[in-house]
Amino acid sequence: MKRLHRALLFVSIALIVSISTLLVATAQSRYASSDTAIRTIINMQAIAWNQDNAQAWVKDFSEDADFINIIGTHFNGRVETQKRHAALFSGIFKNSHLEVEVWKVRQLGNKGSVAETVQTLRGYDALPPGIEPTEPGVLKTRMKYVFEKQGRDWKIVSAQNTAIHPKPPI
Repeated sequence: MKRLHRALLFVSIALIVSISTLLVATAQSRYASSDTAIRTIINMQAIAWNQDNAQAWVKDFSEDADFINIIGTHFNGRVETQKRHAALFSGIFKNSHLEVEVWKVRQLGNKGSVAETVQTLRGYDALPPGIEPTEPGVLKTRMKYVFEKQGRDWKIVSAQNTAIHPKPPI
């Protein structure tokens, strides 16, 4: 009887350890795949920018997303954000080139994430009023995205772009 009790105890412990390991591995895999999905969305946005494609640039915004641009103007929703970017892509940023470096993606539970990027823009015709190049011919900004898992997809629910000003002379 003691042997059976020990055997059952051993099997129970082994089962608990196995299930715990599987749950941790599944959670880590989910976060890794979320990180990859979010980085892919951001990289696809850069490609859309470089093709002057406002529709593709806002594709992963939720319908009611908030977007604040580098001069602090708020755009309410995907449609309004798309219209503004279409104007930029046919105006001062036509044929510009954007490179994006994703510095960090931080998971906020299973359904939320924040991504921080540095965006480097070259080849623009002009900059918005009050914005100076970070260095000659280069505008760098910090874009912060808030993502929400909606069904099986990650959507941008909020984004804010902040110009990186030139360093003051020493």
